[in-house]
Order: sequence, then structure tokens, then C-alpha cells
Amino acid sequence: MVFADGFLAAVLVQLSGFHEDLAGMWFLEAGFGLVRSATPPTFADLETEQDWIEQRLAHVA
Repeated sequence: MVFADGFLAAVLVQLSGFHEDLAGMWFLEAGFGLVRSATPPTFADLETEQDWIEQRLAHVA
């Protein structure tokens, strides 16, 4: 779970071997507010995911 300013911003899951080539990657299971996405992305690592979420939330500032 990802929280921003005390609010739930996103829920991420790490993909299992069931997803073959994507195994071990992180998937945006649910995004809320500015983190919502019609086409949820998959991230190679949590650093990439964090950068993506920070960019989405930066539109508020």
C-alpha cells in the first residue's frame, strides 16, 4: 500500500510466476485520485513505481 499525506494513494502487487515474463514486477492493482489509471502500469522495481506516483501527485502542488 502507498500512502500520501496520510491517505491511501495506491495498492501494488508483486506479480508471481503465473505471469511468466512479468514475474517479480510490480503492478498497480488500484490507484486512487490522481494515481488512478485507466491502463494500470507495471513497474520493474519499487523505485520506478515511486517516481511514477510522485509525478502523478506533483500535479497537486
